[in-house]
Amino acid sequence: MSMPYLSVYYESKCPDSRAFILQQLQPALKLLHKHIKLNFIPFGKARSVNNGHGGFECQHGPAECLGNIVQECALDLMTGRNDLEKTAYVACEMRTLAGAQGNLECVEKAHLPANLVNECLSSGRGTSLQLHSEYLTKIVRPQFVPTVTIDGIFNQQIQDSSQEDLIGTLCSVLKETKECAQYYNSIAMKFIL
Repeated sequence: MSMPYLSVYYESKCPDSRAFILQQLQPALKLLHKHIKLNFIPFGKARSVNNGHGGFECQHGPAECLGNIVQECALDLMTGRNDLEKTAYVACEMRTLAGAQGNLECVEKAHLPANLVNECLSSGRGTSLQLHSEYLTKIVRPQFVPTVTIDGIFNQQIQDSSQEDLIGTLCSVLKETKECAQYYNSIAMKFIL
């Protein structure tokens, strides 16, 4: 069986995205990073203006647009890094909202050159990356942000359960993994004791 591909469609200043990434995604990835591949798509309910030439309009205002594009540029520079490192970076951004304030402390914590992120922001590369994320997001047409897909497929049941119990949701897809067995056993023990 090939590794399932989890895509997370989110926004940099969205309270639901923050809660999901910090409370669901981070613990799930710590446990299951050997069994899934992860893709972050920081766009959500934003929209491009004049194909990006007029920038973007974001659900939570211009600071969110900045946060989305900072994360997009940083994640692009992290190509080749593992999903745990990418998740730690995104979690830092969601916890601190640094990028949305034009602060690159999470970029630096991730050992990324701030000058390359700034170059991505000013060169038009960040806009191109955001236009690609807009395209990917339009395919899924999320009703709720954050939205998750597995292997590019949206499923309302998986969406709903992942917001409450992402580990359990992923384990239902992964079936036989040692980590999932341990997770289910720990839940069972809580009910027994």
